[in-house]
Amino acid sequence: MNTKEIGNIGEQKAVEHLIKNGYKIVERNFRKRGFEIDIVALDTSDVLRFIEVKTIVDGSIEDAAFSIETRNIYRYAIGVDSFLLENPLYKDNTMAMDAVVINADSVTHYENITGDLLI
Repeated sequence: MNTKEIGNIGEQKAVEHLIKNGYKIVERNFRKRGFEIDIVALDTSDVLRFIEVKTIVDGSIEDAAFSIETRNIYRYAIGVDSFLLENPLYKDNTMAMDAVVINADSVTHYENITGDLLI
């Protein structure tokens, strides 16, 4: 299995986990000008969450979660702006960037990984 296939399986597991926990999936794989937001979802409190999915085969969940670098967060912020331009209905929602880390045995959801940067 190649990395794209592994990533697709991880994203599907993340979506299933989010739905099971009451999230509404707004969009998957939002792409614009060289960046992608894996999942955009509304949580049960109507917080609009921009979610990066990391699927790991080897290594720890914590290593994968902490591999999201500042440049990824900056690119996500640009993605958020583009998403909101195309979807103004959500411009007044509270927003957060999350990470969902998938491995063979578990799904771990880290909420608001950027603190106040996107809120």
